[in-house]
Amino acid sequence: MSEQSTTPGTGLQVSVEQPSSFERRLSVTVPPERVRRIRQSVAAHITRNVRLPGFRKGKLPENLVQKQFGQAIEQETVDRVIQETYREALDQEGIRPINQGAVTDVHYHGEGGELHYHVDVEVQPTIELARTGGFVVARPSDEVKPEEVDAILERLRADRATFQVVDDRKPDYGDEVQVRITAPAGGEGVEPEPEEYRFALGEGQAIPPIEEAIMSLMPGEEGEFDITFPEDFGDPAQAGTTQHMKIGVVELRRREFPELDDEFARSLGAGEFDTLAALRERITADLQGEARSRSEQAYRDTLLDQVVEANAVEAPRSMVDNYLEYMVGGGMGGGKKPQRSPEQEERFSQFREMMRPQAEASIKRMLVVETLADREGLRASHDDLDDRVEAMATQAGRQPGDVWLELEKSGQLQQLEAQVTEEKVLEWLRSQNTTG
Repeated sequence: MSEQSTTPGTGLQVSVEQPSSFERRLSVTVPPERVRRIRQSVAAHITRNVRLPGFRKGKLPENLVQKQFGQAIEQETVDRVIQETYREALDQEGIRPINQGAVTDVHYHGEGGELHYHVDVEVQPTIELARTGGFVVARPSDEVKPEEVDAILERLRADRATFQVVDDRKPDYGDEVQVRITAPAGGEGVEPEPEEYRFALGEGQAIPPIEEAIMSLMPGEEGEFDITFPEDFGDPAQAGTTQHMKIGVVELRRREFPELDDEFARSLGAGEFDTLAALRERITADLQGEARSRSEQAYRDTLLDQVVEANAVEAPRSMVDNYLEYMVGGGMGGGKKPQRSPEQEERFSQFREMMRPQAEASIKRMLVVETLADREGLRASHDDLDDRVEAMATQAGRQPGDVWLELEKSGQLQQLEAQVTEEKVLEWLRSQNTTG
């Protein structure tokens, strides 16, 4: 369904269709007299600035201008008309787009005729949340298992291990190696330079094919290998690629771990722990805090996802695309994007599509929070922010005014406001639903 309006003075006829809660399709008709004025301006500009043999600048006959530059005049007229009326049409209908609209179906009836075009834009969606209560949401367990504590203790032992150089065997998991790797260079004709790395095998610091290559070599040996990077590798430009590398083991060191006893506990934290039991207690408490945070976040996401599903919330593609660009390191807010080769852009594109469902879910949750914050009056107030900043200042042993100024200057005050608002919305939602 569409409605048509005309604004006196501009003469624009605009009708608007609403395919979805966030899509708007404008049909814009520019009257002949306005098109004619713009066309005359374009033709006059060309006449004043072009030169042809036998004619003085600015003195070309009108019929010659039309013959020589008629097509250019028509195209420039179309471009100018759309540029001048596009924003007017949006303002006339009170539409505030969240993306750069796409202009399609341009029809220009030639000199003396009107011009018609369509504009497809996205707006902040208006969400009708008919159902926000009656859900049963299970809270994930925040239990800390003994083996999790043991893993932290083993990591602490590894951090304080001593090393013994060995040269009579090949590397194995748990050993620390210093390796020299020569990978392909960044461009044609560029000689690759070897780089040296030191890391422990089996701790995920290198991909498995590289570790397997290293473990096939004796100290002092070097070999050439075709290394295939996994499809989910962190750098999209390398994910799934196979690279020919030269790998050499410079040094192999065996790690010797300290005994896990009270003496080891006393060596940590500047004497903070007298016994191994006290160390285990602190590790358990820290892990418990992290587990509670993960459980709370999972509960929040599940609750919001149920609201999203029950109300068929849609996510504007432009908002999802902006969020995806942020996720892959391209920045937000239409900033300058990093330069990438065609191959890198292709891999980034694949990565973006892989992450699209996650981005869509995040945007939908955000829209629910924003809608409820406005509908239920749950936006963070100045007093809410004062209380939060004061708590932060007390914890840090600082003055609240200093913390406020620092947050304001760094742009984090707005983030804090959004965080407090989300907490208030989730607390309201929690009161409307059942925790299983």
